[in-house]
Amino acid sequence: MRAINIEHATTGQVLGKNIYTADGRVLLRQGTTLSERYVKALKDLHFTHIYIRDNRIPEVEVNDVIPENLRQEAIQIIHKSFGDVQQQLNAKNPMGDKVGFNVDSITDVTKGIVESVLSNKELVIQLADLKSHDNYTFAHSVNCCVVGTVLGVKLGLPDYKLKDLAIGLMLHDIGKTTISAEIMNKPGKLTQDEFEKMKEHARAGFDILREIWSLSAHAKIVVLQHHERFDGTGYPKGLKGNDIHLYGQIGAIADVYDALTSDRTYRKRLLPHEAIEFLMGNGDRYFSLELVTTFVSAIAPYPVGTMVKISTGETAIVTEVDMAFASRPTIRLVQDAKGQDLPQPLPTIELKKERSIAITKVIAD
Repeated sequence: MRAINIEHATTGQVLGKNIYTADGRVLLRQGTTLSERYVKALKDLHFTHIYIRDNRIPEVEVNDVIPENLRQEAIQIIHKSFGDVQQQLNAKNPMGDKVGFNVDSITDVTKGIVESVLSNKELVIQLADLKSHDNYTFAHSVNCCVVGTVLGVKLGLPDYKLKDLAIGLMLHDIGKTTISAEIMNKPGKLTQDEFEKMKEHARAGFDILREIWSLSAHAKIVVLQHHERFDGTGYPKGLKGNDIHLYGQIGAIADVYDALTSDRTYRKRLLPHEAIEFLMGNGDRYFSLELVTTFVSAIAPYPVGTMVKISTGETAIVTEVDMAFASRPTIRLVQDAKGQDLPQPLPTIELKKERSIAITKVIAD
């Protein structure tokens, strides 16, 4: 199984993972054979990548940090919660009543995410989350919750702190319900005035949650501070260094990582190794270097299913990742240096043992 760009999808290929609608319902099931109609529909719905089965690596699976059904349940819940808030805001709230949503459902699903992450012995982030432009906000909220919780576990936070952190991560963008659709859905770069309005979402989200007493102050701090930066250039308060709460710092790293590795209307996603380079390059500038170093120790720079060129000129697919040697995964050769397909059985190379061979390029479909 491997991820490909939807532009390279062809009839006859078989889906390796389910495709979901914006509100978390199954659109196409894994095992579905792609037709022209299905490929066109996925493009029309603004999906940019899908997983397909690859007969050259039939036994290779790409695993998520949490179960797929839990992820989709979380997307459904955050979709409804944001929708409830948006509906109340659109009604102008003439009596000044506080805006609300089903807090218990958020609490329950984030508890499930924390428990799932804690029970995962490997904790390797290597699944490409299959977002469309239309469900970005909801899938992004859940992915930030997952990867930020992974960082919290790596830092040794106890269960009760992880649960507060996870709720804050899940709700970190709830303030975007106050931003106009014209700004939220603008395909190009925002003007300075539009960007200033967009920046208001962190404070607006905090204000929405302020009087929900069943949510802890620590959960709310993630919402308020996830755009603060270590060097003081962030917002809304321009806090610097460890004046930013630990949860706010975790929220910033999770938010930026998922945004970088997601396709947007105005730019293509970065590959995991490129996102790692960005985060490490901005350690002690935008982020705490210590936190970034801990975070990237859980990210596979070359995830399972990635197609790569190696220093011999041959083409291979990553089949296994040992995080003790994260940049030197196990690969299976599929083409020779001239681009000719290799016959079965395909040779396997453990790069952690073959030190004279290195990955030189990721072939991004």
